[in-house]
Amino acid sequence: MSTRISSLALMLLVAGCGADPASQPAAQAGETVACGPVGETLLPVCTLERGADGLLVLHHPDGGFRRLRMEGNAITAADGAELAATRHVGGATEVAIGGMRYRLAGKGATAGQ
Repeated sequence: MSTRISSLALMLLVAGCGADPASQPAAQAGETVACGPVGETLLPVCTLERGADGLLVLHHPDGGFRRLRMEGNAITAADGAELAATRHVGGATEVAIGGMRYRLAGKGATAGQ
């Protein structure tokens, strides 16, 4: 009997290890922002962390993230070789980088070099 219980416990443990982390949205503290792939509808599913040094970290619901730097009114990629493109939409700034778009509150930002 204890062998069956041990086997059941082991199977449950192994089954739990195979859970897909992408199916669980990452809980991040911060401001909610609309985001989505370029060409698709933006949904308020990303979160934004603002650092004191102008660093912006945008967290995706699947656990991925993008780091941007805001210097004055310019938004640039904080790492990597991809360039950030910005445009103003209503009272917000839309940033496109690496196949993703993000809508940030405020319209004072422009793309950096």
